[in-house]
Amino acid sequence: MKKKPAFAVVAVLFAIHSVLATPRTQASTLPPNDLHLEDDIARLDANIDEAEFNSIIDKAMAFYVPLAKEHGGNLSVERLWENKMVNASALRMGPIWKIYMYGGLARRPEVTPDGFQVVVCHELGHLFGGFPFYRTIFGGLVWFSVEGESDYFATQSCARELWKHEHEQNAVHRVTVDFYAQQRCDMTWSGRRDRDLCYRIADASASLAKLLATPEKGEKPSFATPSRESVARTSRKHPKAQCRLDTYFEGALCPENRDPSIIPAKRLAGYFGTFFNRRAEKQAASQSCHSAEGYFEGVRPRCWFAPVWMGEQ
Repeated sequence: MKKKPAFAVVAVLFAIHSVLATPRTQASTLPPNDLHLEDDIARLDANIDEAEFNSIIDKAMAFYVPLAKEHGGNLSVERLWENKMVNASALRMGPIWKIYMYGGLARRPEVTPDGFQVVVCHELGHLFGGFPFYRTIFGGLVWFSVEGESDYFATQSCARELWKHEHEQNAVHRVTVDFYAQQRCDMTWSGRRDRDLCYRIADASASLAKLLATPEKGEKPSFATPSRESVARTSRKHPKAQCRLDTYFEGALCPENRDPSIIPAKRLAGYFGTFFNRRAEKQAASQSCHSAEGYFEGVRPRCWFAPVWMGEQ
């Protein structure tokens, strides 16, 4: 009996991998919840009306639709103002890139307009955030950012890009920002405008963290009490509210200005193994803050992120 050439065996294995390893191409801001039962489209304690809901989305789409085209994507949004769902989601199927924004989330009293902008940025983060990615059942990298990376992208890149020229609006947050957050912003950023932007992102993050903590029914997240959890492997799940607040804030503190046209490690999606994970992480580090590069502030928190060089497979 003749043995099949090695390349033929490899081809068969690759074909099996392609068929069975269905990519993870959809994700949401919150885990499944029943907060929609509390929704009222006419609720008086909402901070956002339908016009502002659309305006906030428009601002983000104007910036990211052209960038998606550079990567072969057709980015669009489903504006579901009347839908009571307290969530948001993103989808990618080949050239179809889509985000879904629900009125139920925007109407929550915890959510400020800036907090809602961070939600939009989070969903865009699944598409533009880069590594760390979800994985196939065989361990291969899928070009779709995990929850923690989407949070980090939302503040380290997206909100910063959308607000960096809004100097007057940013300055308002000098008197509203949490004292502990203000101190850390001041230690990281020397320029007044950079500090103001950091304050604004911190305020937006605090707003969203209050919502994220509601289904958990535990202690409210605080800038002064960062998570002490340390994962052995990068988590693909929704981190807890405190961990997510930590991630948003570290994104605000990262002094690396990311090139918004780059999706770090996008070309490595589809590969698997520690070698490719290391290369992907190195590419991501070039566009953000990484402890392996000597950063102490602005790094992805260990409550969800485990660097490859620390042993992740």
